[in-house]
Amino acid sequence: MTTQGNAAAEAQPKRRGALARLARDRRGVAALEFAMVSIPFLGLLCAIFETAFVFYTHEVFDTTVANVARQILVNQYASTTPTTADFLSAGSATGANGYSLCGSLPSYFQCANIRVNVSATAAGGAFSSLAGAITDDFIAHPSANVNLGAPGSIVVFQAFYAMPIYLSVLLASGSNGNQAANLYARPSRMVINNPIGSGLVHKVYSVVVFRNEPS
Repeated sequence: MTTQGNAAAEAQPKRRGALARLARDRRGVAALEFAMVSIPFLGLLCAIFETAFVFYTHEVFDTTVANVARQILVNQYASTTPTTADFLSAGSATGANGYSLCGSLPSYFQCANIRVNVSATAAGGAFSSLAGAITDDFIAHPSANVNLGAPGSIVVFQAFYAMPIYLSVLLASGSNGNQAANLYARPSRMVINNPIGSGLVHKVYSVVVFRNEPS
């Protein structure tokens, strides 16, 4: 019994020593720590990149819409009656009847996801007569209206692009009408239910109001 007791007493410190050495061993700890934080870190990094890409897309879309609106302002279409197909023609920067919105955008834009709406007052009309034309209802129910007005008319040029969401973490759950609920269960103004398709999309929207130059 004495011999067995001594052996058990000697084995216990050895086990404690092995655990202590394991606790002090720092080999591979960096790899283990990185494995623990890499997934949330990479997810956050991708979310930052997509958010920056959305802002870039907004700027490009807004600038291009302003350029197209200027073609209307200077009566580029004076001798023609363009349709939405002319604005959305993807072949080149010059559509069948003049300036093309879709053809002037970078190639990653999907023309099928773009909608335009152009409203105008009678020549000499007031801005207040078109106040109701600038509304989010256009996004929820895009139309194919193109009314460039006449020289001196006030024109409202609206354009909408349903930008795909590439990172699933940015997808929201639930909805409030056309607005999707964000990650905090509050209505989001940037991620909406796709009004021209299915699923959720980034809302890229631009509007320009101007008075046509006189003839």
